[in-house]
Amino acid sequence: MAEQQAQRTVAAEPIAWSEIGSIFLILGVLGFGGPAAHLALMETELVTRRKWLSHEYFLDLLAAINLVPGPTSTEMALQIGYVVGGLRGMLLAGAGFILPAVFFSVALAMIYTAAGSVPAVQGLLLGVKPVVLVLILSAAYRLGVKAIDNTPMRVLLAIALIAIAVSSKPLMSAFGRSAITIPELVLLLATGATYIAWKHRRQLGTIAGVALAPLLSAATPVLAQQVPALGDLFWRFLIIGGTLFGSGYVLAAYMQRTFVDELHWLTPQRLLDVLAIGQATPGPLTSTASAAGYMLTVTPGAIWSGVPGAIVATLGVFLPAFVVVLILGRVVPYIRRYPIVLDFLKGVNAGVIALLIGAFANLAWATAVRPDSSVDWLSLVLVGIAFILLERFKWNPIQLIVIGALVGVGRVMVGFG
Repeated sequence: MAEQQAQRTVAAEPIAWSEIGSIFLILGVLGFGGPAAHLALMETELVTRRKWLSHEYFLDLLAAINLVPGPTSTEMALQIGYVVGGLRGMLLAGAGFILPAVFFSVALAMIYTAAGSVPAVQGLLLGVKPVVLVLILSAAYRLGVKAIDNTPMRVLLAIALIAIAVSSKPLMSAFGRSAITIPELVLLLATGATYIAWKHRRQLGTIAGVALAPLLSAATPVLAQQVPALGDLFWRFLIIGGTLFGSGYVLAAYMQRTFVDELHWLTPQRLLDVLAIGQATPGPLTSTASAAGYMLTVTPGAIWSGVPGAIVATLGVFLPAFVVVLILGRVVPYIRRYPIVLDFLKGVNAGVIALLIGAFANLAWATAVRPDSSVDWLSLVLVGIAFILLERFKWNPIQLIVIGALVGVGRVMVGFG
């Protein structure tokens, strides 16, 4: 058994700490394209070329990481760093992989804040926004194809979408009704618990009813405030980082519901600008939080005033990933033996997909409807074209981002902005 386990672990030669830091720094700079692209880069560079890990152990780590909250590619980088270099290796891998994305995101946010009225900047964001929407929709589609594979999951997804709808302020206001605030954490816990209750209905009995009580009591409106304090900003992003399952694109859904719908710290258009900035930079998509923290706290005429907000948002959203990898890295493979845990996480997937669909719908509305209530049909057409190119013809997201940016700049220059 020990021999078999050894074959599934790391290279016999120890990896120098400087090499760990430098390789993950390169991966962070070159890591365009989202989590799937990041994982492919790691597999090619660290497994195939450098043989730090066996293919089997790489897959073991990936399976374990998929069972815990946090951004997948970031936690994979941390886990590999921990396996090959211990605690220091984990810190070096994390710093190398995360910091380039944070730097570029904050730099673009600064440029946006200082020169947001420049036509070229407006055009770039105008063109990238449809691509951002397509990537969110694509993430929901890909997750849905894999996860929604039976009737109970389809029913659960439908219920979750109804919950998203009744908590959508634009939709409910259109019907003359007030939205009901349902925090995303409550939705995810409820979908996971409901799926367990269905799969294990004979064993659980009344336990499900008891478990639902604290969940329902937690679904209370959150008081909105316009200017976040640094401590509150850190806490909000810490909750997001600690409950974020799957792709970094899910962050868009969390931010839309928390910062737009509940707290009103961002407008839908401002959130789309933040997402466009995050999408235009390499590295983990979770670094969008850095740009958001900057934009939420920057004051007019003081370009550096948003840096503390960027720092606390970055610390908040990434800190849970370090803690999860450090504490649960060796425990999760054993947890996978328990079907009830897998059932809970499967149910959570329905909530995640519903959040993504809800975020897409709200942000698509903000993109399509101009302030004067006219419809931006060209942006909707671009969304459709970009989705076909991404899903049907397998274009790289970077290609779409570059082309979208050029189209957006061209629109503004010729007066079709």
